Amino acid sequence: MGDIRICTSGFSFKSWKGKVYPADIKDSQMLSYYVNQFRFDALELNYTYYRLPSQKGTASMVKQTPAGFVFTVKLFGGITHDPWKSFPPASIDKSLCKSFIEGIKPLIESGKLGCVLAQFPSSLLRSPEAWGYLLSIPQEFPNIPLIYEFRNKGWVSEETVKLLEYAEIGLCVVDEPQIGSLMPIFPKVTSRIAYFRLHGRNKKWYKNPDERYNYRYSREELKSFLPIIQKMREESEVIYVALNNCDDGNAVINAKELKELLGIESTHLQFQPVLFD
Repeated sequence: MGDIRICTSGFSFKSWKGKVYPADIKDSQMLSYYVNQFRFDALELNYTYYRLPSQKGTASMVKQTPAGFVFTVKLFGGITHDPWKSFPPASIDKSLCKSFIEGIKPLIESGKLGCVLAQFPSSLLRSPEAWGYLLSIPQEFPNIPLIYEFRNKGWVSEETVKLLEYAEIGLCVVDEPQIGSLMPIFPKVTSRIAYFRLHGRNKKWYKNPDERYNYRYSREELKSFLPIIQKMREESEVIYVALNNCDDGNAVINAKELKELLGIESTHLQFQPVLFD
């Protein structure tokens, strides 16, 4: 039975100040507070989708976190999204892949890289061309665990499960509003790493993207996830459960509640008190 690591999708948000962080917290203190006060043992890095990570930045994160802490890192959008602005897509940009790996090297070398999460656009439909591109990505990321997140329900198929299993790529199970073409919960484990990403259920997903992740799960909604998490845990070495409903600190609040409901505590890390100037 695998380990369960609960985390949030990012940690550095202005809207968290005065909500879950102290109002006067400095940006440089946020990661330490996230780890030691919230007592989480993992973190999903989302900024790496928008810009390539740097060794300086990831090395700093390694130093600020205790042994045993793990990061999952979202793959750069120039690799997952930009190629699909034309069809068929351009071939994978090997230089971007190399730059991404260079940027996360401190995480790799410290043993703090859990996996790389590749999230693809909702416009990406299941097709031979799509599979050709998706299955070429692992060649550029040798020995790095990959997780694929789809945003279109057309990917709900046994073909998806079988091909990801064959390539040893994990499937990111998602909870998101059941509107349009968005994915339903499809609780499959296709590699040794299981991943469950909770985006919230805001019905304004398409109407107002700025409020897309503004949602707080009720306790009953969180309870409904417990059987799914436990089943995925039984089928994997580790399961990451990432809360992406980050607006106003909702992700932190729900992540704490979920840890409580699961009865798990991060006892294997050595936490330190946070000191403020």
